[in-house]
Amino acid sequence: MSNYFIQTYTWNPWHNLAVEKYLSTQIKKGDVILYLWQNERTVVIGRNQNAIRECRAQLLEEEGGFLARRTTGGGAVYHDLGNLCFTFLASPEVYDLDKQLQVIQAACRKFGVETKFSGRNDIITEDGFKFSGNAFSKTSQCSIQHGTLMVHVDVSQLGRYLTPSKDKMKAKGVKSVQSRVCNLKDLNPEVTTDAMRQALKESFEELYGSFEELDTNILDNPQVKETYDLYSSWEWKFGKSPECETSYSKRFDWGEVEVYLKLNAMHISEAMVFSDMLDVEFPSLIEQLLTGKRYDMADINLEQDLSDYTEEQREKLSEVVKWLANLRD
Repeated sequence: MSNYFIQTYTWNPWHNLAVEKYLSTQIKKGDVILYLWQNERTVVIGRNQNAIRECRAQLLEEEGGFLARRTTGGGAVYHDLGNLCFTFLASPEVYDLDKQLQVIQAACRKFGVETKFSGRNDIITEDGFKFSGNAFSKTSQCSIQHGTLMVHVDVSQLGRYLTPSKDKMKAKGVKSVQSRVCNLKDLNPEVTTDAMRQALKESFEELYGSFEELDTNILDNPQVKETYDLYSSWEWKFGKSPECETSYSKRFDWGEVEVYLKLNAMHISEAMVFSDMLDVEFPSLIEQLLTGKRYDMADINLEQDLSDYTEEQREKLSEVVKWLANLRD
């Protein structure tokens, strides 16, 4: 059996998740790795979640944040630098969830915080407050447990970014479950993310024995870069979202428009448009323009796609597209 420890100080979630994926491919029989990492201003959604249901992605990205989709299940979570992420990676024959949880609990106990495992994936205080959510995945080569530790997360941002869109929506996919949460720093002011990193490192050694600390230079490789490119792509973040339906309405100077969209992989598979405007043919022009396009309208080229229309139609269609492009929050 070989034990390893590695931690990164790169705050980009796409990189950190790419590192996790890379490490999972390096596991050999008997190996256990503890990997620590942090993300800055990030919403991470589960593999089977609908991005537009779970968070205000446009607001998040406009404010310099990141939307990331992990490969494991579970609900949406908000990360900032007050949160510490951990990952246990192990070959199946030595993967031991109870022992891994003991590492977390022992680290918390160093700060006088007693904890217990709750339900399928939460670590909570004795008073029932959640400070850690966990998710799991496995392959024939590697079993993974990863989770969060709320040390001093800015909880005021949770509602801003995780509140689902106020637009009417029927969506398929896993919903996030809201829980009572707390920061570890509220229980002991001496808890910091750096102090918790050290406590986890010590607890890992206490329960698993000596380990080798891996050099982060091994992460500068084509495999991590390729996975980073995938995880940062629109297709992965949004295109993996399950089928859903949504609707919008707006009164323009020339009439009211109601748009009903059916989305599949965040592309518009069907559009229905209703309007009280005098031009009875115009709603069908909107439907034709939108069908097959991306939900964020990024693949609509107004100059090229509207070239066959009259000037008046181009102006109105442009208004509709620009309106829809800015309505995702």
